[in-house]
Amino acid sequence: MFKKHRDRRTTARRHAIAMAAARAAQAKAVIHGDGTATTDDVVNLAYGSHAIRLTDDEARDALAAELATVGRRLETSA
Repeated sequence: MFKKHRDRRTTARRHAIAMAAARAAQAKAVIHGDGTATTDDVVNLAYGSHAIRLTDDEARDALAAELATVGRRLETSA
């Protein structure tokens, strides 16, 4: 019972950190004229700010969600 509750809290915290890192990465990219942040930017900001290692999938999902809030899409490399 307690493990399930702890896991839910941990997941919610990781999600909040990923979204905050994606928002900050995109804001920095726009301010500096780089266009769009990368998943590496999100991973680096999350680690630098919160000492948490996000996976590339978590970073990509958070960045895609952040870009979707302003009507943009995450470009995928083919």
